[in-house]
Formats: sequence, structure tokens, C-alpha cells
Amino acid sequence: MQHLPILLLTLSTLFCFSQKQYEFDYLIEYKLTFYKDSLTEKTISRYYFTNSKKNNYLAVITNLDSLNYQMDFKDQNGLSFNVNFLKSDLNKAEFINVDCDYVRGYNYPFKTLIKEYDFFNLNDTIIDGTEYSRYKLTSIKPKKRKRKKLGTEIYIIDKNTKFHLPIFYFPTAYEKWKNKKNVPFGIFKERLLYDFYGNLSVREEMVGYHNISKTIIIDENCDYTQNK
Repeated sequence: MQHLPILLLTLSTLFCFSQKQYEFDYLIEYKLTFYKDSLTEKTISRYYFTNSKKNNYLAVITNLDSLNYQMDFKDQNGLSFNVNFLKSDLNKAEFINVDCDYVRGYNYPFKTLIKEYDFFNLNDTIIDGTEYSRYKLTSIKPKKRKRKKLGTEIYIIDKNTKFHLPIFYFPTAYEKWKNKKNVPFGIFKERLLYDFYGNLSVREEMVGYHNISKTIIIDENCDYTQNK
């Protein structure tokens, strides 16, 4: 298995104008459960590196095996990469240098879908005595929703995390939010995906979150966001 080397960079390197930096101030851990016919099919751990003030980019980390992580990074403004790291390296690194060989340009190909979906704020819910905000993302085209059997995504938001911009893993959700910004701020406690028939197919439950200080750095030569 090929690993991407992590470089702990000096301050003089950090201030070089030929680099693009992505800063992260929170690590959020989730338990992701997949269901089939209402029965648990698989459960995995997933970790998010986030910036509480910028939500156009997100790093999603999953376990490859006992020694390795896989990082799926996307900047909605135009670049992405998918790389493997040794867990020991990624856990301790403050500055993470990603070689241009791993970086790709990214363009959201389904912008027309933005007009076909919308967010709807729902009544608050109470879980274990604590009140949470809720909203959903769903198709607003009934005929197409029925024809293509489209599902609905529900977010349950921790009201104590209003300092954090909304977190969206799927680009359609982010693009719709960017267009309207009509949902409450905060880290989601749960993200629920229901299929067309109302069956729960995916549940993502927050395990916990804490402050971090990590920075991903790429060379200006592969900063595809400049082409936007």
C-alpha cells in the first residue's frame, strides 16, 4: 500500500505564497450505520476535519485497517484528493503536505439539481431530555421523486454548536445551502437518510468532537480553485 508522506513544515515554509492552505479547528467523530430491510448491515467509524467558519471544504477520514486511514478531501470550489496515511502520522501531524500527484480538479456536475431540492426546517425534537433543531433536504419535484424513488435526508442539530457552520458531505446539500442559507448553524448530532418508502437506510450518529489545529497544504501548481 502506498502512503503519502506527511511533512512537518517550518514557519518559513508556511508563509510561502506558492502554497494553498486549508485550516481545520475541529475533529468530529461519527458512527455510520447502514441498514438493509430495517436491519443493521454494517457500522463503521468516520472522522471529519472541519473549519467552523468555512464549510466549502471538508476532510473525511475512515479506517482502512488497524494501521492506516484513508482521507477523502473535497473543496467545493474546485479540487479534491483521496490519500492514505499511517494513523500514527496523521494523528500527530499539525501540517500535512499533499503532493500534486494526488490532487485533482473537481467540478460539481449536477448543478441543475439545486433547483429540484430544498431544505425545510422541522419542529425541534427532544432526545434524552435535550432539545435539538431539525431540518430536511428533499426533492420538490413530486413526479420525479416518485419516478426515481428519491429519498430524504434529515439533520438533527446540536443547539450548543451554533458557532459552527452547517456540515454537508454531499455536494447537492452544500450547493443548495450556499444558494439559500436557510437552515440553523451547528454540528449535526445525527444525519438520517430515508429511502422513498420511508425506510431508514443510513444513520450517522455523533460520538464526540474537540478542538484541533491542523493544516493541509498543497502547491500552487495544483490549486485548481484558481481556474474557477
